[in-house]
Amino acid sequence: MADKKFAGVKGTVDSVEVAEDFAAAEQFDKVKVGKLGVYFKEGFRTKYLSYQDFDRVFIRINEVDGKLCCGKSTFQYFRLVFVRDGKEFTDVISENEKAMDDALARIKEHCPEMATGFVK
Repeated sequence: MADKKFAGVKGTVDSVEVAEDFAAAEQFDKVKVGKLGVYFKEGFRTKYLSYQDFDRVFIRINEVDGKLCCGKSTFQYFRLVFVRDGKEFTDVISENEKAMDDALARIKEHCPEMATGFVK
């Protein structure tokens, strides 16, 4: 029995193999990318998405116009969006563009057949 439990797409995942992959996974801001899947915090749980749980992953850039005391400024944040059966089902938000780009690249390395980025 594993020490750590994960919230998977189909319920709780309690596996020694997944726990070891989580411990060895590479950290990209709020996302960890391992050989078996992707891990991130969702509320008080750690979410685990196996590479079989999603068909596509991409980065969505959101811009927010902020009004400040001395003028205006535009802020950007980046979402790593996961798609299954043509529908977006979860995402991870970050202000670190490089971390999200690196996480997307690492996912592509671990799962080369995965559709990443823009798809027509």
